Amino acid sequence: MSINPPKNNSNSDGTISRRTFLKYMGAAGAVFTLSYFVPFSTESAFGGTANDTNATKSTRFLKSNTSLLSSRSPHTFNLDAATPQSLNAAGSQTIASADNFPILSGWAMSAFLIRLNRGGVLEPHWHPNAAELGYCISGRAEMTIYPDTARDADSFTVHTFTIDPGEIVFVPQGFTHDIENISNEEAKFVIAYNIERPTTIGLSGSVGSMPNRVMDKTFGIKSPMKFFNGFNKNSPKDIVTGSKPANVLEPGYSIPKITDSYKFNVEGIPPQIQTNGGTVAKTSTNIFPTLSGSKLALFSLTMKPNAIREPHWHPNCSELGYVLDGMARLIILSPGGTVDTFEVGPGEIYFVPTGFFHYIENIDSGKNMHFAIFFGSDTPQDIGISGSLSAYSDNVLGATFDLDPTYFSKLSRLTEDVLVVSGGG
Repeated sequence: MSINPPKNNSNSDGTISRRTFLKYMGAAGAVFTLSYFVPFSTESAFGGTANDTNATKSTRFLKSNTSLLSSRSPHTFNLDAATPQSLNAAGSQTIASADNFPILSGWAMSAFLIRLNRGGVLEPHWHPNAAELGYCISGRAEMTIYPDTARDADSFTVHTFTIDPGEIVFVPQGFTHDIENISNEEAKFVIAYNIERPTTIGLSGSVGSMPNRVMDKTFGIKSPMKFFNGFNKNSPKDIVTGSKPANVLEPGYSIPKITDSYKFNVEGIPPQIQTNGGTVAKTSTNIFPTLSGSKLALFSLTMKPNAIREPHWHPNCSELGYVLDGMARLIILSPGGTVDTFEVGPGEIYFVPTGFFHYIENIDSGKNMHFAIFFGSDTPQDIGISGSLSAYSDNVLGATFDLDPTYFSKLSRLTEDVLVVSGGG
């Protein structure tokens, strides 16, 4: 939405007002009418009642704060509540791309939500035009990636490993991979891609697109056996999700954890940033080298009640965040002066294009907020407003804000950005 700023730049006593200060810094939305928040659906993607107590509590919180409701933001998309593009008894796949989340157009990012019931399998597939970085939200899964030519060009290696909540997994562009739910609960993943419209080819559709005789000859199967005639699959359309037979279901948590170079436990490391307001655990190429060249990274952001992620921007990448828990308010300043203010809760994603000025605030005074934030760079950069203001002289700031330079002698000069601030402001 467009904002019409006040004409006066100061209060009657000549001091700059908070409203005017925030207007100039791009955070004016904090005092403007807030954007509409659609209450969370209490139905799961499978049509049943969701047993998500965090989402339910957050919905009640919003309903009891109706003053927060205004107009819906183009920067956010309810990934959990959206109708899946693929859905059956085994699970579902929900896509947020430039086709149904228009703000992604022109920016190299998109997202999938994968939900697998007990015994559900996301079929082996690959993405011809994209690499992916996935975060495990719930359940336990087993994954196989093939091949591993990036590490040894002379041989193909099969990587099979487990994935637990809080772990991330990276899959290079064009590599075959699957997800198999080996737990007794729903396995849920949010996955980011480094392109706005990722394409997918599955193993079932691949086999179905080829004549059976070609497949038989490929595997050295001679007539009259005609092995591939028994597949009953003569369509290039993928199955996407399927179920293992009930007699082969094993108790997933009896399977030991299997490590691999393609995964990383982001929630298992000491956060690199720890302040009174919260923590940030970073996974970029310096600690997860597999991401090198992928144009993907992930930060796990936890914010205490009423804390803020300082107003900032990313000069080299876009940001796509998924709300794992809690309620947050965001303000985004676009080039040209458009300020958008909105709230997000569990299951929603938001998108901030490269270089756009924004902040995040935990608006729940009683609980922590937790985001999985994907970036469109394997080495995301961050510039905060605290360091930016501190970098310039009183004279420059005075000219910028049309104030006496001595006014800025009261401003604390910081040697680095504050990142996560307690208390909310």
